[in-house]
Amino acid sequence: MAEDENEGGEVEDEADLTFEDALSRLEEVVHRMEAGDIPLESLVENYQSGVSLLKLCRAKIEAAEMKVKEVSGGDAVELQPED
Repeated sequence: MAEDENEGGEVEDEADLTFEDALSRLEEVVHRMEAGDIPLESLVENYQSGVSLLKLCRAKIEAAEMKVKEVSGGDAVELQPED
């Protein structure tokens, strides 16, 4: 389930979503599933969509981590909180 309809009814590829949009959609899926008032078939479809969105979010996080490591030359930069 890599495609979803956006608000305009157009089919949108999940791979084109930003991390924030994918996370927001994942949260919506979780809320629908937790509500418990949807039919089993819809529950399974929501689960499939949620798994797909979770994989997408993880991939985007991993890509961001790799970019940070690349920019920092592989050296981890430790940030200290200001007092």
